[in-house]
Amino acid sequence: MIAGGAILFSLMTGTPFVSAHSQWKWTGWLLPALVDAALVLSLSADSILSRHGVKSGNWAAAFRWTTGLASLFLNTWESIATGDRVGIAVHSIAPVILVCAAEVAPVYRRKFKEVELSLSDQVQELTVTRAVSKKKTVLKDSTPLTKNQQTIKDAFLAGKKAADVAEEIGVSHSYVYGQYRKIKSELELTA
Repeated sequence: MIAGGAILFSLMTGTPFVSAHSQWKWTGWLLPALVDAALVLSLSADSILSRHGVKSGNWAAAFRWTTGLASLFLNTWESIATGDRVGIAVHSIAPVILVCAAEVAPVYRRKFKEVELSLSDQVQELTVTRAVSKKKTVLKDSTPLTKNQQTIKDAFLAGKKAADVAEEIGVSHSYVYGQYRKIKSELELTA
């Protein structure tokens, strides 16, 4: 919705400016549409990458800023040329919002993904812990466990959160989550 509104506004503002400086007056809408479509392409690509926790990199940031500044130029140049400060401010709003949305949206998506994964892991840990404590099941494994694995197993059976255990023993959260999943699957096999 933000992108659609900004594009529509840019088309209405940029088209007369480009038409006035083009040999073919009827093509004035093309450049503002092209610039804003490129910025929306950047937003869409970042959306997909950030859902998977991947940062788009420096070239993508340069592309966003180039298209954002081009949109800003198309929207404000007539006001700049005539010294219309209010016009500059009014015509800057849509491109600036679009550029800010392009920068902040991937950050929000990555943070939302982290929260979602954390909550999902917590629910899974709680469910498994309750199942274990009701059945009073004890894990049996013929392979001797390392000190960390034994600590993680004991913490799992005691219902501790994986993140807390990882900090206590100084290993990565993903390692403890992996061990918790392994313990859970072994419990399901023995249940």
